[in-house]
Parts: sequence; structure tokens; C-alpha cells
Amino acid sequence: MKKFFWNSYSVTKQLGLLFIYLIFTLYIVTATITTPALSAKLLYALGGGVILVGALYYEYLKFLYTKMTTALTMQTDLAQCKKAREKLVKYDIFNGFKGSLIIFDSLCLMDEGNYQGCLEHMNQHHDFFHGSPDYLFIFWYNQLLCYYFLKEPTKMLYCGDKLREFKHSDQKHFSPLFSFDEIDALIASANGLHQKSIRHLDKISPKRLNAREKAYYYHILANEYRILNDSKQVGHYLKLARKYQNTMHFRG
Repeated sequence: MKKFFWNSYSVTKQLGLLFIYLIFTLYIVTATITTPALSAKLLYALGGGVILVGALYYEYLKFLYTKMTTALTMQTDLAQCKKAREKLVKYDIFNGFKGSLIIFDSLCLMDEGNYQGCLEHMNQHHDFFHGSPDYLFIFWYNQLLCYYFLKEPTKMLYCGDKLREFKHSDQKHFSPLFSFDEIDALIASANGLHQKSIRHLDKISPKRLNAREKAYYYHILANEYRILNDSKQVGHYLKLARKYQNTMHFRG
């Protein structure tokens, strides 16, 4: 039902935009025809044409970007992600989506199980990630998750301290991109408190997560139960993770 709602919303939004562009086109055509002065005709035709082409170009780029992020978060299909990314890069001649692609690439590297590559990518774009509170939050969260799968608890705790600074700061300056229950669960795991980690994870409602988030959520639960030697729960949560991970890879 939720997927149907968002698909319907997307179609409705696209139809609404199409209607607006049609009205604008009709206005430009009418103004060009009815205006007696030649200079005014040229102004309407050229000016309106440039605006319309620019708007349609941007909408097409947004369509490609949405296709790319949908492949990442809902379909968890890395091949489709890369295909859509290549197309966006090809047509984004002004590099308007450069920042979004930096974040996207970090997520793709993580989903490939290339945690070291993800860390190197983020360090390479250190200045970008430190450019806003939201990006900085992503920077530390991605590192926390990478170090979790790399089994480096000391570095996890350092990242956890950085993320807790956000928790106790003025949250008006950044959007709640990730659940602090998950962050607290990862910190508890780094401290060797695996039962506590599971209790934090149990506070999260999987219904509110997209497919990518569910894959990580269930894999983390499986890992925590594996440490506790609860093979039944490990099998249960791995089965749920595989339901959503598609071509994602998990290591560690």
C-alpha cells in the first residue's frame, strides 16, 4: 500500500508539472503570436524557449537522479544504480548533482562491501562532507557503519562520540537522517554490550525503513545474535536480510 501511494504521488506530481509546462508553452506561443512588435516577438520566443528548455532539462536530471536513488534504496540493485549514475553524469553538464553523487558513491561502496574504499572516498572528499551539518552527520555515520563491519570497535567509539555531539546539539541545524537507536546499538556493540545493542535495535520499527535500511538492520541483528551464539535468531534475521539486500554485499 505504501509503495502504491508513493508511486501514485510521483505520477500525480509528474502530471502536475506537465500541465504547468503546457500552460507556460501556450502562454509563450500566444504572446509571441499576438504581440505586434518584432522585437517583442523575438524576446518572448527566445526568452520563453530558453526558460522552458532549461526547466525541462533540470526535470530530466531530477528524473535520472530519482531513478538512481530508487535503485539504491528501494530495489537495492547495484548494477542499476551504476547504470543510472553513468547516465546522470553524462547529461549533467553543469555538475549540478556533483555533491549528491559524492554521497551516493559512498553508499554504493558500502553496499558493495567495500568498506575500506568507502572510508577512503569520504576522506578524499573531506571538505565536502564537512561543509554542512547534514553532510558531516552522514560522514560520521557511514564511518561508524564501515568500522562495525570491519570489526574495529575503538574507531567505532570515536565515531559514536562525534555522532552523540549531534544528539545533544540544536537539532534545528540538521535533519534526523538516521535513527539514534541504531547509532546507540552500534556503540553498545563496540563496547561489547550485545544484549543492550539488540534492545536498542528492537526500538526501531522496520516498517519505517526502506529496503536498503532493512537489509542493514537485519544484518546487524544477525551479527549481534551470532556473537551471542543464538543460531536460531541468526538464521531468522539473515533470511529477512536476504529478502531485501538483492545485490548488496555484506562482509564481516
